[in-house]
Amino acid sequence: MASVVPRKNKVGDVTSYQVKWRESGEWQTERFDDEDSAKVFKTAVEEARQSWPPGWIKGKGYIEPDADDDELKYRFDRYGPEIIKHRRGSKKYKQGRLRALEMYIFPTFGHCDVRSIKHFSKATIGAWLNEMSQTQVKRGAKIKDMSPGTVRLYHGLLSMILQEAVNAEPPLRDRNPCKLSELPGGDDWGVDDDVATDVMEFMTPEEIAGLIACFPRASDRMLVRTAYGTGMRWGELTALAAKHARSPQPGRFAVRVTRAWKRAPGEPWFLGPPKTKAGRRTVEISAGLWLELQEHGLGRLAKDDLIFHDGKGNRLPYSTFYDRWMAAVAEAKKRGVLPDWKMPTFHDVRHSHVAALLSDRHSLTYVQRRLGHESIKTTSDQYGHLLETAHEAALITLDRIMGIATPDAGGGVVPAQPKDTGRSVYAVALDDHTEGFWNEADAHALARQWAEDRGGETVPVATCSPAWWTRMVPGGLEAVRDEMALRANVWSIGPVAYALDGTEHVTRPEDREPRQRWVWDWEDDYVAAVCVPYAEWQPNGETVAYARGLVLGAVLGVFEDAKAEALRMCALNPSAKPRTATEDGQVAPT
Repeated sequence: MASVVPRKNKVGDVTSYQVKWRESGEWQTERFDDEDSAKVFKTAVEEARQSWPPGWIKGKGYIEPDADDDELKYRFDRYGPEIIKHRRGSKKYKQGRLRALEMYIFPTFGHCDVRSIKHFSKATIGAWLNEMSQTQVKRGAKIKDMSPGTVRLYHGLLSMILQEAVNAEPPLRDRNPCKLSELPGGDDWGVDDDVATDVMEFMTPEEIAGLIACFPRASDRMLVRTAYGTGMRWGELTALAAKHARSPQPGRFAVRVTRAWKRAPGEPWFLGPPKTKAGRRTVEISAGLWLELQEHGLGRLAKDDLIFHDGKGNRLPYSTFYDRWMAAVAEAKKRGVLPDWKMPTFHDVRHSHVAALLSDRHSLTYVQRRLGHESIKTTSDQYGHLLETAHEAALITLDRIMGIATPDAGGGVVPAQPKDTGRSVYAVALDDHTEGFWNEADAHALARQWAEDRGGETVPVATCSPAWWTRMVPGGLEAVRDEMALRANVWSIGPVAYALDGTEHVTRPEDREPRQRWVWDWEDDYVAAVCVPYAEWQPNGETVAYARGLVLGAVLGVFEDAKAEALRMCALNPSAKPRTATEDGQVAPT
């Protein structure tokens, strides 16, 4: 029920009357100068079933019907969705943002005027951030505080909408108060020891086998066994039909990954393409796993039947499987086959698959193709630390180049072997440097693509000796590529620069708009991630913000985060000169 609360000053005099009520679990308030008006509004709230009365704008009152287009459009719960509607991005991206608005932002700011400096201020947004940090969300079967990353995501959404109000013509606001927020760090809430984290948890083959034995259901054991044998993602694995398992020739077996389960918020699940283009792949499996799949009933399925399903032939929801996974993990620890300190998720089976391959000295390139990574950089960044012999091999390489004998593990000496120099290096001279390849076809492919990207003539490929290359090119023969260079179609936006006092400016107007171009892996703009924000100090005392990535919607989202971080950092720039006030009150460098 709504209530009327008198508000008093320091000496105890009543100065106003506040109406309070709870809507969707959140406290809502409105202030009135007299008690009679407050009581009338309280009745209106109750008639609206503990909600804001239709047509009411916080701090302004009822808006006349004829004024709807002029005033109601500035109410946040109307203004925000319109901004989302007209932004670039997929339908899934927009639906996700609208759902976030409805669940986490509208309960606090929905009836606020986007133009109001009272409704949207550093104080009100700070209070909302504190409330978000204490919001309980469900993850699997557990209830936990909203993570700092999620809080930052929703704050970025609010900031983006308020920034649109600042950029409107004419401007609806002078500035964006979200840029003054102190956002939670990645570990502000700590980590509970009894719940899984985002850190990869690698399991040995013995631990995997012990964990599989802890599942009571044969179908669950087969599911985890196949996940470990293929390294496939959950959405790919549960989308496999009988027709995707094949024996292309005697003694060889594989599964073909062509689809995965997808869903846009508020819509039903559907079968769509894998996560990346490289996700369409053929994954070879062992004869042992093939026989287990046959025993599981693969040969009795119709070609379109799902191999792993809910028991009725339909999609197997992860939420259904999650509780059985956690029970098996607990049982594995109880039996002593899994250490107490390990808290694996189902996705860690994929990580453990990679660990098994790399421990047997399979290359990162092989792992990349098997996992369906678009870029080998993704594979290297995630799993490069598993190459236990990398450090030793690097030292042996240095000894070989210097002509130093290397002791082997048994105490003997391995003679230093010179790198094979009987091959030619195929050099491609680009604008500011030269790329070298051992494979002539790779060199010509780069030359053609480079010219196509820039609309010019094909760059010539020169053949040179390893000795010449070593003398002329930094890095010597270690810089010669064994494979074709990587290339990505990267979205960029920025940079936006901030002076010491927080004043924002751009060198070129086009830096405020996103742009896309093909970038090679040796260029500074190259990224292989969905989105990467940057906030950096500059030697001239300014702080710049920009963002790059492969998905436009994600890049635009983190760009707002980068700008907020740059604004926070600008006053701390160590390159900025100290400033003092002059006699006329102006601030000048000392």
